[in-house]
Amino acid sequence: MTPRPRVCWLFSPIRSGSSITVYAAGAALGWPVADEVFGPWDRTGPPYHYPRSHVTLLEAFKASGEKLTPEIAGLADTVFAEVAAGHEPPAPGVISKHPHASIGPEDVAAHWAAGPTAGLAARPDHRTVVLLRNPIFALNSLFVRGWDEATGGGDMLGYFSAIGERWLADPNRLVYEDFRRDPAAYFGRLLTAWGEEPTPARIEAAIAYAAGNYHHSSKSTGGAQPGDAPDAVRSERAWAVPERIVAAYLADPLMREVFAAAGWPRERAGYPTA
Repeated sequence: MTPRPRVCWLFSPIRSGSSITVYAAGAALGWPVADEVFGPWDRTGPPYHYPRSHVTLLEAFKASGEKLTPEIAGLADTVFAEVAAGHEPPAPGVISKHPHASIGPEDVAAHWAAGPTAGLAARPDHRTVVLLRNPIFALNSLFVRGWDEATGGGDMLGYFSAIGERWLADPNRLVYEDFRRDPAAYFGRLLTAWGEEPTPARIEAAIAYAAGNYHHSSKSTGGAQPGDAPDAVRSERAWAVPERIVAAYLADPLMREVFAAAGWPRERAGYPTA
């Protein structure tokens, strides 16, 4: 039987720095990333080469109405174990990236029990962290790239609100802006929250990965170059998010609470204009 690996989860909205975070952390730990294995895409082909069990999982998850049931959790266990075993060398853990509002830390806590694993005694097999970026800048990232169809013509306020509520409740919550300001502290907090030692070597490996990689969807704006520094955020050099969306977020009570907790501007003057 393939052993069950530890699973460290990162929940976040889209366009919020989750890719660079999980792959840099994977480089630090020597673990593979299970990148959106719940779907919606079939990633059995390149560059992911996930096992066929991933397709079984994503189809069952879709059929369940995107609910984390005991059956879905069991299918996910199989995928995580096969992804870890297929890593070279086989890894004791997997990082699960989930930039969707369908499930959250509360679902993980309900379906995976704590248990002792090597390294730290009696720690949970699954650990979760919620990452958030200012939703107005995350949405601007979509509009700058011409990806506004991803919004479905709306403002995605319900989506960001669902993840924002989870972020407010998360004692280990992170913000993308901290990655840009102080990547060493950012990755240190992430690894600690996951129950992994933030050794100097691991922090250095994460920072080196982040400095040397600019993930594909983040460099699809004209002028972006591989190897851009973390503070070279193309989507913040142009402004394309509709004013109605900016106004909706700045007026929403929950978003104002989230913005206050994160230290983000709550007045229109704090944001660029077209």
